[in-house]
Amino acid sequence: MPETPARPTFHGFEQIPLKDFAERSYLDYSMYVVLDRALPFIGDGLKPVQRRIIYAMSELGLDFGSKPKKAARTVGDVIGKFHPHGDGPAYEALVLMAQPFSFRYPLVDGQGNFGSPDDPKSFAAMRYTEAKLTKLAEVLLSELGSGTVEWSPNFDGTLQEPSWLPARLPHVLLNGATGIAVGMATNIPPHNLREVAAACIRLIDEPDVTLRELCEHVKGPDFPTVAEIITPREELQKLYETGNGSVRCRAIWKKDANGSIVVGALPHQVSPAKVLEQIAQQMRAKKLPMLEDLRDESDHENPIRLVVVLRSNRVDVEPLMDHLFATTDLEKSFRANLNLIGLDGRPRVMDLRELLGEWLVYRRRTVTRRLRHRLERVEARLHLLEGLLIAFLNLDEVIRIVRYEDDPKAALMARFALSVLQAEAILETKLRQLAKLEEMKIRGEQDELARERDELLATLGSEKRLTRLLRTELLADADKYGDARRSR
Repeated sequence: MPETPARPTFHGFEQIPLKDFAERSYLDYSMYVVLDRALPFIGDGLKPVQRRIIYAMSELGLDFGSKPKKAARTVGDVIGKFHPHGDGPAYEALVLMAQPFSFRYPLVDGQGNFGSPDDPKSFAAMRYTEAKLTKLAEVLLSELGSGTVEWSPNFDGTLQEPSWLPARLPHVLLNGATGIAVGMATNIPPHNLREVAAACIRLIDEPDVTLRELCEHVKGPDFPTVAEIITPREELQKLYETGNGSVRCRAIWKKDANGSIVVGALPHQVSPAKVLEQIAQQMRAKKLPMLEDLRDESDHENPIRLVVVLRSNRVDVEPLMDHLFATTDLEKSFRANLNLIGLDGRPRVMDLRELLGEWLVYRRRTVTRRLRHRLERVEARLHLLEGLLIAFLNLDEVIRIVRYEDDPKAALMARFALSVLQAEAILETKLRQLAKLEEMKIRGEQDELARERDELLATLGSEKRLTRLLRTELLADADKYGDARRSR
């Protein structure tokens, strides 16, 4: 008889119940989706894929003033260096940031077919389109090299990427965000830049300001389209008080000289073709006998122009429009859920005052880090200038040491009590910089940097001065990048 094979042993392996393993794995996956995919961070208002796209484009030199490059080049860098996922989702995220009908303040300037309001996903393949960053992307990137953010290794540990971007404005409210995580979701509507900046300044000036007083500045969402918001003010205030609610938008229409109804603006994310189809279905079902024809006259000058031709001038238009608002997407509600990742790294739903207050804490930290980084650079440069000035005042002795000593760096340090950095700076000085005018330049730069150092120390040592700087920068950015409200 053949021998019975020995039963396998699991000595040295961790053994846990399947129930515990499933729970732990699902929790790990859930936390990954919540923190690293679906929800924006309060600081820069971006999800990881968006942050990586913007950073990769800045590394490629695709800023506002440069020539655009193929979108495939950007996507390749993003998925090859920072975001090891599919090229399709990465490109779709890039396209979304370039669509003026999707983002209130687009971050990407796209050239080519980037979709249309009729079909936002009808964009051309990335091998055809080109892209660069918009001017507003400066708000997210301009302070990146100033010691303002933490850096972490990328997925394979070969590169460093920013953990967040040093946003100078509360971008999380400007463009909003949508995302579905595990057990939670987010729907943050876009807002007007000037209104949000005004609310931030009010909160800086009056730390005890109430949420209702902040709503004097933030009157409601501001969508990319110019459709009007018909949600009552009390409901909008309740949305900002609880972080949950809904916003109802209605298309804008008028009667033209021929008596036809002309729709000039649709609610956010509403397709003109779908609205026409909804009306046409009712016409085929004989529910709208007073209508004769439908036309889509949209063009470059009028991105939305839907014409509804009436059978007679005697048709009462108001009841007709009320019916169309009730039965078509000419009127639409948007869910709002201000759920995002806070400074403590945990997701939670915030009210407007809490959101702006926490962002201002983030901004204050960013400005403080920027000033300290600059102070370190100024002090390091002053230290080098001090050594260079000693060299110029003792030029003949320095030349003798460099010419005859076996170890000139050590000799310089010993002779003039210099640091290693000062000695190296002297040894790296070019011959043409030994002219007499250089001494005057050094003294001039010393005076200038000393004044800047004193100013930085005064600002860092005074909460009042830091707050004033914060306020001044917010006002300047609001003036530079702000525009008028669209959603009345």
